[in-house]
Amino acid sequence: LGAKNVFDGFSMANKVVKVTLAPIALGLVANEYLPDITAQIKPISPLVMVVLTSCLCATPIAGVAAELKSNSFLPVVSLQTLAFVGGYLIPKYLLDMGEKMARTISIETGMQSAALGYLLATQHFPNNPLAAVPSAFGILSMSVLGSALAVAWRLAG
Repeated sequence: LGAKNVFDGFSMANKVVKVTLAPIALGLVANEYLPDITAQIKPISPLVMVVLTSCLCATPIAGVAAELKSNSFLPVVSLQTLAFVGGYLIPKYLLDMGEKMARTISIETGMQSAALGYLLATQHFPNNPLAAVPSAFGILSMSVLGSALAVAWRLAG
């Protein structure tokens, strides 16, 4: 607390672009120009995403397990919940998007923020391992909340 952390803002912004925009652009290009391949991948992609998300969640949580046991989840769970709720309500009611789009944005908003925070904390604050603890909490809560929300919406139709 109170320590000064120096980081390269351009490098951090570059990492955000690579981690968020590049996969989206790749998916859009693949859907547009390789529809036969993406059609074959789509049926197994939910299973692949669950496995990859589990692996991505396990690594940071294991890295800060001691800190996770001794700290409160409440602020981070509240933030993650707000990301899911805001990601649904804003598109649905303020932007007048359909149900399917609002649900998709909710899941994407809630599932991306903590993982990106963990990546940025570990890569841009390597001398401060505690910088990644809030994001590790977030990863744990996003995986539980996101999975529960996806199942609830699947059952609701």
